[in-house]
Amino acid sequence: MTNQKKQYSNSQTLADKRNLQDMCRQADQLFFYMLFHTQPGGCAMSSVTTPSTINGVNVEQLGDNINAIQGEPGLAKFQFRATNSWINGGHNRTTIKEFYGVGKEDTTRTEPFVLDADEPPVLLGQDQGANPVEFVLHALASCLTTSMVYHAAAQGIKIDAVESKLEGDLDLRGFLGLSQDVRPGYQNLRVQFTVKSDAPAETLRNLAKYSPVFDIVSNPVPVAISVNTDGTN
Repeated sequence: MTNQKKQYSNSQTLADKRNLQDMCRQADQLFFYMLFHTQPGGCAMSSVTTPSTINGVNVEQLGDNINAIQGEPGLAKFQFRATNSWINGGHNRTTIKEFYGVGKEDTTRTEPFVLDADEPPVLLGQDQGANPVEFVLHALASCLTTSMVYHAAAQGIKIDAVESKLEGDLDLRGFLGLSQDVRPGYQNLRVQFTVKSDAPAETLRNLAKYSPVFDIVSNPVPVAISVNTDGTN
């Protein structure tokens, strides 16, 4: 959060800063709301000098959302959900629909998103979908991109195009339990962006780091796993 702290004026209280830091850890839809400039309650735009839409983001609505969250921080609390069912072998399917946010259950989606995951034949699968660790690359790429674009819009920075290439190094000995010294997950992740914009590369890189998925893969997150056997042995 160091880069964000630099945006606050000295006139803001420590409590204000802490509240904003807590808000910055919320769900992806709300991350771009947190860019404030030197005046308390201000945001990175002007209704007079800034177009209503930048990078496909409605910055006027963004400002309204900032004011709403400042008045009622509980609106920043989100809970996202997914349901997964095993099909066969490495093939399983996830459905995603309802979520909680802005103080209520969201029911605007009429149909669920359906995501199939499998393994390639070399990993004993049938290639019915990208494998789970490839989905991690997708999640990271899309979240970094969204965060960069939304935060850039909040600052009045125009972006014409964004592309990224991702690589992740994984050693199967960890997954297979062949070595206690090898972690099951990615050992390293590399993201290379190509962005068409007048903004400095360092500025864009820092904006992307507001990404919730970047935070998730960069820092430990508590995960609770429970198993219900439905009374079977």
